[in-house]
Amino acid sequence: MAAYAALLALARSLREIEDLQQYVDPLHKEIIISLHEKVDFIVTFFEDYSDKHLGKLDFVGNGIRKAAYEAQDFMDSYHCSVSTTENDDGISSSAANGEEVNLDGDLTMASERIDFILGETMTTKNRDTAQDLRSLSYSSPVDNSSTVQATDKKMVVGFDDDLIAIKERLYEDAAELQIIPIVGMGGIGKTTLARRAYDDSLFSQYFDKCGWITVSQEYQRRDILSGLFKSLTKSDDNQSDECEAVLAKLVYQNLIGRRYLIAVDDIWSAEAWDDLKMIFPDEGNGSRILLTTRLLDVASYAGSSDDPWVHQMKCLNEDQSWKLLQERVFVQQSCPPQLVEVGKKIAKNCGGLPLTIVVVAGLLISPENVMREEVWENISDNISSREPTIAIQCSKILCFSYDRLPLRLKPCFLYIAAFPEDSEIDVSNLLRLWVAEGFLKPNDGFKCLEDVGEHYLEDLVKRSLLLVSKKGLDGKLKSVGIHDMLREICITKAEEEGFLNHVSSKTELVENPCRRLTFQITKKNQELEIRDSSVRSILVFSNQYSTLRLHVRSRHICILDAPSIFGTNVTQIISTSHNLRYLHFSIWDRSPVSISKLPTLETIVVRKDDFTLEIPYEYLKMPKLRHLIFDSSFVFSYPSDMGIVHESGLQTIESVQDFVFSEEIIKILANLKKLSVVYEYRNWNDINFDNLSNLRNLEDLQITMWSLPGPSMTWKHDFPMGLKMLSLKGVPLPWENMTIIGSLPNLQVLKMVRIMNVSKPSEWTTVEGEFLQLKYFYSTLDGLVKWETEKEHLPCLETLILEGARHIHEIPSGIGEIDTLQYIELRYCETSVVDSAEQIQSLQHENGNDAFRVRVVGFRGNEDDDLL
Repeated sequence: MAAYAALLALARSLREIEDLQQYVDPLHKEIIISLHEKVDFIVTFFEDYSDKHLGKLDFVGNGIRKAAYEAQDFMDSYHCSVSTTENDDGISSSAANGEEVNLDGDLTMASERIDFILGETMTTKNRDTAQDLRSLSYSSPVDNSSTVQATDKKMVVGFDDDLIAIKERLYEDAAELQIIPIVGMGGIGKTTLARRAYDDSLFSQYFDKCGWITVSQEYQRRDILSGLFKSLTKSDDNQSDECEAVLAKLVYQNLIGRRYLIAVDDIWSAEAWDDLKMIFPDEGNGSRILLTTRLLDVASYAGSSDDPWVHQMKCLNEDQSWKLLQERVFVQQSCPPQLVEVGKKIAKNCGGLPLTIVVVAGLLISPENVMREEVWENISDNISSREPTIAIQCSKILCFSYDRLPLRLKPCFLYIAAFPEDSEIDVSNLLRLWVAEGFLKPNDGFKCLEDVGEHYLEDLVKRSLLLVSKKGLDGKLKSVGIHDMLREICITKAEEEGFLNHVSSKTELVENPCRRLTFQITKKNQELEIRDSSVRSILVFSNQYSTLRLHVRSRHICILDAPSIFGTNVTQIISTSHNLRYLHFSIWDRSPVSISKLPTLETIVVRKDDFTLEIPYEYLKMPKLRHLIFDSSFVFSYPSDMGIVHESGLQTIESVQDFVFSEEIIKILANLKKLSVVYEYRNWNDINFDNLSNLRNLEDLQITMWSLPGPSMTWKHDFPMGLKMLSLKGVPLPWENMTIIGSLPNLQVLKMVRIMNVSKPSEWTTVEGEFLQLKYFYSTLDGLVKWETEKEHLPCLETLILEGARHIHEIPSGIGEIDTLQYIELRYCETSVVDSAEQIQSLQHENGNDAFRVRVVGFRGNEDDDLL
């Protein structure tokens, strides 16, 4: 599999070299085109062979892997030499660094390695029998129309009695703080049970505060406190730079005087409980803490001393196991009669563990496998229960599921091993890393590589190998996670195949050869030397207090994901790392100018203190740059003459301040999909907002205005018609101009807060034919005294969130008639608005929409209305 990943990256490099027509010798180009065709053939053969042989690549030994790595290195060296033509600002060509540029040599050596792999491939192809083994394949590609299944709601078979027992403990009359431990082995469904109880809509009304934290084996108390604070406040504000004492105080203050429900998931030791228990006040008001653990002694230790109650989960029986398997594979349909007997056998052999059952279901669920009896029989034979313990049998089944994965998914899945235990993995960042690694192949069915990666990710979720942590407002995956047992297998397989190594946090010298290294920093300051010259990817995980000094010998670094390293260290690393494709780092004062000279860089992510950073305009001209992301504002330094401009591949720009939409900028950013901009005291005539609508590929736009150049400024400009998400903060768009937004045909998410320059009472009457796709609306409704709408005017609305809304007294009754409505949240609104929401809830429930719920956060008093 590691060789396959190297060949994918090699194919990507060859494809990019072909595009460098002005720098590549014509004779070389013919050779490169031939090499590209050979590599594509090899990759396709690997994939076909893996499909035919049940996920195996048994002919790929260390020789092929080594040759693939060396071919990748030689072609990356060639790529760097022909694409790096300038040698100022810290980036120099190989010749300027005192090295001999040997393009012919690089090409010859790469050709020899590729021809060796091709020879081994052809030998295998000729030796392979003509027998059609595809009928045994478990890994046929999933149709593009497949959708992610709601795994969190389907893994509940057999939990009815458990759920009732937990809810009884949560609702019982005891006034004192009760600890409710749930204990059981890995994969048995502890977290699922706790989540089902925690998500009960009645609890949001019964408890004043609810929060969820995951502890895990290795944890940092500061991170746990910060995560709990965010969960309690439903805020994304970053508090992780506060010290532990301050965070503990913030959590305690949020809980004091309130009846609360806290879920403490996956706790492994009594010491971990001791680290947390003091922040939970016991005021005799019926507060509860749900706790999950694999260890009975930890559950007993944390349980209430006067009532040592522990809920021990049991494995599913055979009937429950079969019911869950059917539900996962056939959803609402019945299992065909010819598959019932073998299906029950498969369910029995899963040992009663829900995790193994849903993972095995992931093997059966593809359209080409689901009805084939021989496939079911083969799976049944491979997972037959011959192991002495359930844990060993479960591990065997999970390994079996990995082995049967389509080859294209294996490097993507093993990459998850790089992330810390129990972490929420940001999907956007994960996709950018997959692209940088070269795991994703262009596909005519998708607009860009990130879309291919999103499809792969959905496939892994559908196979129950990854868990959905969060979904975005547009319904897409926002963050994912992985079960502990699957992560252990992921790490083992990654290390066995030489794909990725974990480095101990205590290590200061790394010499073990591996292409990818990942480690967590626990010290405040740490120095690390990586001597292995073959390393290509370095991923560092740390908290905001940690800093790292990194020494790297490899000249082929492709990914440097290390927010704990700072600017000067970055400059040293990139001065010799011409193949960088992904760079994540921190800065104190200024960005290294040399970054803009990196020819292959695709993603820049910068973490910095709260100051405005100026970066050179040349960043916009970087040939391969796709994503430019800062965690706080930056400005471009525009030259008086931009010269000749070309369309770039930039898809994302985040946190740019005072951005100017000139005709040249619009041309450069023709492929931009996401943009967040901030303005402060800027003359609108200089910004050219009228050109904004020409960003025709833009899907996500966020505009924040902290101040306006004049008290009478109003927004009258059109937005790009392709927008799906629009966030306006401080933008003076009058309610009578809402047609500007309503006419956007694809808009699904709209946020309008702190609307400025509202000096008189306003009315908003929606009209039919607008907001046709809007699903989510969040607003402070500044200045709005009357809002009229009908169900046909917002036909797809699912979520309505109002904050403040000082001047309206009710939610329009037409909102309550919308069939798709699922959720209303009111934050510090008038009691009359809350009353109208409760009436809508009653109406929705009467109409059979039992899932609809209302959440109220605080009330606004009866202050004088300064607009009326």
